[in-house]
Amino acid sequence: MNFKKGDQVKFLNDVGQGTIVRFQDKNLAVVLNEDDFEVPVLMSELLKIEGDYSSSNNTENNSSDTSETAISKNVIAQENENLEEDGLNTDSKASVFFAIVPKNQKDLINSDLDIYLINDSNFRALYTISKLENEFQSLFAYGNLEDNTKVHLGIIKRDELNDFEEINFQVMFFRKGNYYLLNPLNKKWNVKPARFYKQNTFTENDFFHEKAYIYELTADEINLSDHISDSDIEKSKKEKEYIEPKKQFKSSKSGKNPEIEEVDLHIQELINNHESLSNTEILEIQISRFVTALDGGVIEGTKRMVFIHGIGNGRLKREIAKTLDRKYPKLKYQDASFKEYGYGATMVIIK
Repeated sequence: MNFKKGDQVKFLNDVGQGTIVRFQDKNLAVVLNEDDFEVPVLMSELLKIEGDYSSSNNTENNSSDTSETAISKNVIAQENENLEEDGLNTDSKASVFFAIVPKNQKDLINSDLDIYLINDSNFRALYTISKLENEFQSLFAYGNLEDNTKVHLGIIKRDELNDFEEINFQVMFFRKGNYYLLNPLNKKWNVKPARFYKQNTFTENDFFHEKAYIYELTADEINLSDHISDSDIEKSKKEKEYIEPKKQFKSSKSGKNPEIEEVDLHIQELINNHESLSNTEILEIQISRFVTALDGGVIEGTKRMVFIHGIGNGRLKREIAKTLDRKYPKLKYQDASFKEYGYGATMVIIK
């Protein structure tokens, strides 16, 4: 994609957007982000903002202007190539989130609320969202949400919040090409509006710079167990019998700074014969290695640890951040040195 100075762009592997202010070289652009910081970003990790998408609700025209965070088609094509075998996509889970973001971050409990639907998966989604009114459903929004995107559904005024006692979600997953069929999602959510008058309801999250309430609609895993034959399962078991663990995980002190320990989480560095593993299984192994290494670093008194996860589609980086927030809330973390690691590593500061 060709860029020029002044282009509005979104970041593919991070939340946010900005404006290109200059070019550092033929591959690196300097972007002025939403916090007025100039950040060097690889142009392959940028997406030019072009056009708007639409979502519909129950207004007079039954539609409202919305916008999505789109992911580069080239990135998606590369990811699909890695996930596909004989033309069949093997993704077994779709993650969809409903997000509530206060417009005024300085007054969370009195602010009006922006409403989003987030599709954090490699499937497209057809969705309808309705609320219960007098024993009937009243349509709130519907549309077609592309993979790895989020869409702004509208605004709920603070004094209208009590009208949303129960919200119902219906979602169907699909994609181009061959794929395993996922079961449709049909979920009822009892909103309990009173919870949104508490300051701690809104927290830091992976999807927005602002504090938000994030509700995962697909908390119960959508899997393929109903669509795989016994022979497929037996074949998978036999293949995994040949997986040999690496004799030693790669974890070393950085030559540039002896106080920093590096841990490479690329799957080929963790186990042999990983080709037969699913994307979910690979992620589980990587996160397990991350937790084991970090626990060891804490016990041994390591000051800083750099976990090399690569760029990819950003899923491993997000899972690392989620694990740190959930299991290690007292530890600080940040992107590792761009000069040494590019955008493919996270540094955890232990002490």
